[in-house]
Amino acid sequence: MEAAAEVHAEGQGAAAMSESLPDNGRTIKTTFIESGPEASTQRSLSMTEPMTTTISALSVRTDWSSESEASPRKTAATADGAGESGAFQAPAPAAEQTTTSLQSGRTRTLMTTISPRFPLGAPVRYGVHSIQNRRSEMEDAHRAVLGVESSSPSSVEAALGNLSYFAVFDGHGGAKAAEFSSERLFALLSQNSSELLTEPETALKKAFAQTEADWLAMAQQEDLMDGTTAAVVVVNRSACKCIVGNVGDSEVVLGSRNSKGETIVQTLTEVHHLKRSAAEAQRITDVGGRVWRGRLGHPKISPQVLSLAVSRAIGDLFFKDEKFTGDQVSGLTAEPYIHSAEVCKGDAQQEFLIIGCDGLWDTVTYKEAVDLVLAKLTAGEEPQAISEALVRLARDTGSMDNITVMVVVF
Repeated sequence: MEAAAEVHAEGQGAAAMSESLPDNGRTIKTTFIESGPEASTQRSLSMTEPMTTTISALSVRTDWSSESEASPRKTAATADGAGESGAFQAPAPAAEQTTTSLQSGRTRTLMTTISPRFPLGAPVRYGVHSIQNRRSEMEDAHRAVLGVESSSPSSVEAALGNLSYFAVFDGHGGAKAAEFSSERLFALLSQNSSELLTEPETALKKAFAQTEADWLAMAQQEDLMDGTTAAVVVVNRSACKCIVGNVGDSEVVLGSRNSKGETIVQTLTEVHHLKRSAAEAQRITDVGGRVWRGRLGHPKISPQVLSLAVSRAIGDLFFKDEKFTGDQVSGLTAEPYIHSAEVCKGDAQQEFLIIGCDGLWDTVTYKEAVDLVLAKLTAGEEPQAISEALVRLARDTGSMDNITVMVVVF
């Protein structure tokens, strides 16, 4: 796409012109004001310049760096919960003003304002809100990173700047597996930056597998029985694509409204919950596992005593270590469902992701959630306020569980 640079003029003898410039820079607006005994004349010029442009005559630099988050913002928990929000934020425009006296007695004032552009691939905005709700312990965790950092060569580092990472983890049996996974999985992806760019699906699978191995190794040493679900999204805006991986019943929904005003709802995850997935129940049976009343039974202990609601999760040493299972197989695995989807493409007028644990999806349908987000966006609300509204909706419709909701707006 090309952006036009136009001159708008007022007053006698004023002229207008335009030229095409690449739409890859910051907006530069120059206003000329002449004043004196006669009527004043004002002329303004708006144009787009490349990111590295410097107007040396005015000593106005345009090499700002926009803020991106290498780690999530932390906010203090309130009685109702805790939230955070983030976006690529452009700094305020820089301005320069010079005044020149003319022989005619008039003065000419030159005011130049340069509005920095967002970095390539931006803006992505997000908000996230969590509440403990009526549970005795908060076992959810989450992570959001806008612009992945890397120590790789500059070309790779620049490409990684177009990636954003969002994840929600819902722990069970404690919070430690969720907290560990929220840090470790992202660290593994960023360490494997080249593959994350070229083969993101493979990189995500490897990160899940290594996170599982690292957690189980630590769990064996410290006798930790925690487990966690995971819903992970890597967004590549330059490729108009997002890669999603999940285990358990934390889910990701892509919502949008097209040019015809139609609402589009697309689920990007599988539900690995035996009450909701006949395919998962069959998989467990096929490997010799036990399905009991819509739950995953322990292979050696009575399922009336020990069972899980989900059939895929990171951790849960008691269902995976031979010390506890003997020669029996539970069927519990951390192998994720991987899916890719196009984003920021086509005729979508509004587009966003909703990432939530089962505390949201147990009482709120996909359509209800998407409709709420669309209504709030249309009203001009920010992702943080929208994530809080979704949490309230889940709580008010009967959710008793921990609730974590992340809203990512493109």
